[in-house]
Amino acid sequence: MPESYSSWKDAYEGVRPEDLPWFSATPDPDLLASLDRFGAKPGLALDLGSGPGIHAVALAKRGWKVIALDISPGAIRMASQFAEEAGVKIDFRNADVLSFQPRSGSFDLVHDRGFLHTLESRDWKKWTNLAAAALKPGGLLFAKEFAHDPNRNDGPRGFTKLELENVLDNRFTIESIQEGTFRGPPFVHTAFLLIARREPK
Repeated sequence: MPESYSSWKDAYEGVRPEDLPWFSATPDPDLLASLDRFGAKPGLALDLGSGPGIHAVALAKRGWKVIALDISPGAIRMASQFAEEAGVKIDFRNADVLSFQPRSGSFDLVHDRGFLHTLESRDWKKWTNLAAAALKPGGLLFAKEFAHDPNRNDGPRGFTKLELENVLDNRFTIESIQEGTFRGPPFVHTAFLLIARREPK
């Protein structure tokens, strides 16, 4: 697993989806359950660090219009293939996620499964600013990230619950932080699912 965000650019070159330790052919059930739990009706979604695009595809299948960002050209190619096979249209963009400038207040949902936990702490504020800029007032933020486990030596460090809470500021209301798991074929890691809502500006 790449050691820093910038090194993800080449992570998808010359590999099959099943060779990626974080790949799952099915979407995280917590995403689907949370959409139902919060009554999120299809609108415009922004998928941060989309990777193979499995969650972007899942959202599109539910009627969402999706813009999906990833720094890796190989990830965009892989995700585009999955979208084509699923018969859905997604706006995939090969971009440095933290440099993306969304149209202010245009998104109903910002989704992040495993992007934030790849960032250095100095970049957490940039992530928060991006989510705050993108979301409409009342829009939802879903972020599922590794939980910090001092006994785990592989992959990103992850977050304590307090750290994850403190990534956000008063532009958001935290709806819940749930404990869960982050699954890939060779591993199961403890995780937190953060769900927050954008406050009115």
